[in-house]
Amino acid sequence: MRRGRCLWASWLFFGLSLSLSFPVLASDVIFPANSAVGLQPPGAMTAHIGLTMFEDDDEEAVISIFEDAHGEAAEKPFSGYGNIGDMPSGITVERPVQHLQLAGGIEAYLLVHSDIKDGIVRRHWTMIADDGDLFASIFARAPADSVLYSDANMQAALRSIQFRKSLPKE
Repeated sequence: MRRGRCLWASWLFFGLSLSLSFPVLASDVIFPANSAVGLQPPGAMTAHIGLTMFEDDDEEAVISIFEDAHGEAAEKPFSGYGNIGDMPSGITVERPVQHLQLAGGIEAYLLVHSDIKDGIVRRHWTMIADDGDLFASIFARAPADSVLYSDANMQAALRSIQFRKSLPKE
């Protein structure tokens, strides 16, 4: 009987050590440093060490996150973000603003547009999100022809956003 317990304990220890050695799965929501807003980063993006953003320097792709407590957000009614005005020349709006209802009671508006810089077509995603307590602006950019950061992959990442109520103590 004693030998069986030792074998069971060995397997348990082995299983725990294996689980601790695997990296975080890409499907996990990652919160950048000091951020209450997280998402499932697409492609090979990693969280920046000191800024509330994800980046992939090799692909020149980035997702930046800006957040405010609800009371500090712009005084504009949230529904007003669904209306875009005139866009500067050189910017092409790719589709109408999307109104989204996301997990955790997050309401969001998403705008997809593109521009050309140094001969490269870049796609931009701008998301405004609110859950009644927190207001976030999320800006993403990637080359329009990127397979890793396609429109579908970037939208899936943006739709995965989550808000946490408090920051972990460091």
